[in-house]
Amino acid sequence: MSDKAMRNAAVPRAVLFLLVLLFAAPAAVVAQEAPPPLSEVWLIAPMAGHDKEFYAGLAAHMAFRNEQGDPRAWRTYTPVLGEQLNRVAVRYCCFAWADADAYREWEGGKPEVQAHFDEHVAPHAESVAHYFETMDWANSHWSEANGPYRLFAVTEFSVDPGQAGEFDAAREKMSQIAIEQGWASDDHVWLWATVIGGQPRHSIIVPHRDFASFDKSGETLAQFLANQLGSAEAAAELMNRFYAATTGAEFQIWEHQAELSMPAND
Repeated sequence: MSDKAMRNAAVPRAVLFLLVLLFAAPAAVVAQEAPPPLSEVWLIAPMAGHDKEFYAGLAAHMAFRNEQGDPRAWRTYTPVLGEQLNRVAVRYCCFAWADADAYREWEGGKPEVQAHFDEHVAPHAESVAHYFETMDWANSHWSEANGPYRLFAVTEFSVDPGQAGEFDAAREKMSQIAIEQGWASDDHVWLWATVIGGQPRHSIIVPHRDFASFDKSGETLAQFLANQLGSAEAAAELMNRFYAATTGAEFQIWEHQAELSMPAND
């Protein structure tokens, strides 16, 4: 997939409503060396009336990439909530900046891969968006002990540019209290991510095995913070600092679609 392939496609604002897809993180990022910080995402909407051709073409293209030895195991997700349901997010995680150069070299040596995309997917696509993300592993707690995960709850925050420092400070304080004081566990897993470029957008992703796992009991983060900080008022003040730095939030659930994805690398 390349920018050239879809350079003439329109990118409606709805498609750019970024539910930052930090799904499929490495199997365990708990008390271990952090993985590389970047992911790459293609957000694509099929053309009206071309759904069957688009999804068949995408499945065939993923199989073709696998046959050609693509070093990236691209995974595909679809949204569950809202009105803009007919779109996919194709994502790879995780890599360093230098790895992006190496991948471009691989693509340059495999022109047939791009040609396959141009023939089987591009003619049926209405719009596309392309972006990188950076993961904040230091303030995240990721484990797949309760996986495999199929659903990913994503809350995306738009941050006031003048309040970015305040947002980061409040996010770090809440996260570090949760990590260092024991709220983080196999049952309390999350990942922070930021879109690179454009308006500042930060997301927190919480994975779920199924819909039943959304029904959780036990101590909430707000209750835990109140216990650690000494009062509900102190916890509310910290959380209000966080929300005061934002200009809005969007919530979405994304579902992994194995039949539209490449098999995971061993």
